[in-house]
Amino acid sequence: MAIANSLGGISRVLLLAGLAAACQPDLVVGVWSCPVGPREPDDAGVLESFMGPVQTPWSTNFEHGLCDLYVALGYCYVPEDAAYEVDTTFAHSGQKSLAFTLDTTSDAGRQARCVREGVLPDDAYYGAWYYFPEQRSEIDNWNILHFQGGEPGSQLHNLWDVTVEPDDASGKLKLYMRGYGPLRPFHQADPPTTIPIGSWFHIEFRFKRAADATGRVTLYQDGKVLADAKDIVTDDSSWGQWYFGNLANSLTPAESTLYVDDISIRPAP
Repeated sequence: MAIANSLGGISRVLLLAGLAAACQPDLVVGVWSCPVGPREPDDAGVLESFMGPVQTPWSTNFEHGLCDLYVALGYCYVPEDAAYEVDTTFAHSGQKSLAFTLDTTSDAGRQARCVREGVLPDDAYYGAWYYFPEQRSEIDNWNILHFQGGEPGSQLHNLWDVTVEPDDASGKLKLYMRGYGPLRPFHQADPPTTIPIGSWFHIEFRFKRAADATGRVTLYQDGKVLADAKDIVTDDSSWGQWYFGNLANSLTPAESTLYVDDISIRPAP
């Protein structure tokens, strides 16, 4: 009898639990949204500069779109006849990357880029994974990473570029770094490490900032040193900007889309 009463009690508990569950409202999972949006320009069309420090480490893989960039007070921009968009065609990690499309046919659409700005770290590695779907030729100033510095609201000046050029012997694409003031290109030694077409590769740029001859810049591709310059003046600014994306004066064919993923800034050891 005790056993029967116990089973009956269990049955009643299960019945009540079932009725309670049936009375619960359905759980509706909402759509995730970024807590902040892009910074907006003022009435004069000027975007107020972020003056604080650029914190490290920082990274984004664009799985939440541009949210990580917006939270860090970065931004993206395009002129007419260019575009950037979160894309699922190619991705280095996850399902998304950022696609930058430009057209060098006209003067208007020659760049599509994103920016981190502020007081840059004294010494840090700036990284990005790139995917080049197609070969290009007749290249003039194809720039994919860029640093500039100065004082916001006044004339900024170029500091360093990571630029794409064709190899003289093979015509394949390769990277070099270029400094300004005076212009100093640092090309790879032969035989160069070329850019793979149709697969992801990693670019990293070490930027040790110094207004005297204690600075250093180093360009890496997939962990290999392509160019290294040390004991030089690298930055005479207290505030700066880092650009990633796609810029060119001229390309053949004129239209180009590059895919970028897993952006990072990490402190140098």
